[in-house]
Amino acid sequence: MLDELLEDAEERMAAAVKHTQSEFATLRTDRASGAVLSRVMVEYYGEKVALLELARTASHENLLVVIPHDSNDLVAIERAIRLSGLDLNPASDGKVIRLVFPPLTEERRRQLVKMARSMAEEGRIAIRHIRRSTRSDLGELGDSEDEIWRSEKQLQQQTDRHIAMTDELLANKERELLQI
Repeated sequence: MLDELLEDAEERMAAAVKHTQSEFATLRTDRASGAVLSRVMVEYYGEKVALLELARTASHENLLVVIPHDSNDLVAIERAIRLSGLDLNPASDGKVIRLVFPPLTEERRRQLVKMARSMAEEGRIAIRHIRRSTRSDLGELGDSEDEIWRSEKQLQQQTDRHIAMTDELLANKERELLQI
């Protein structure tokens, strides 16, 4: 039973790290990437729908092309991008939307680094929350104190490893954002 709890904690911590990594992908850099549009929601027949469900993207250096599955959705997608707060100006030719990624200013880079640090801290908090709930579950099992102690030590090692992964992801994202 202890092993099952530790295995579950491992999976949940890995999922928290993966979520943090996906959050980092939404931060805009100078390079065009469809991942920055993953949070953009489009008003679609009275409901909010993820932009990436209504269109596909193609990127080339600092240009991102958004190709709607249905050309009737073009105006709604363009409006959603404008209102998204990504500081992108969509240009449409009636069939596709082109997004040019201008170079980031130093101030904007610093803001993005702060956002990345905040996202990393949320990931660390999630990992520590998983550790706390697993530790509580370990205490309720009623196994021998030695086994619980060993399990808690192993749990702490898992926690440290996943927090280090999150820190490494943050360091890579900071380098990417600050790179000119």
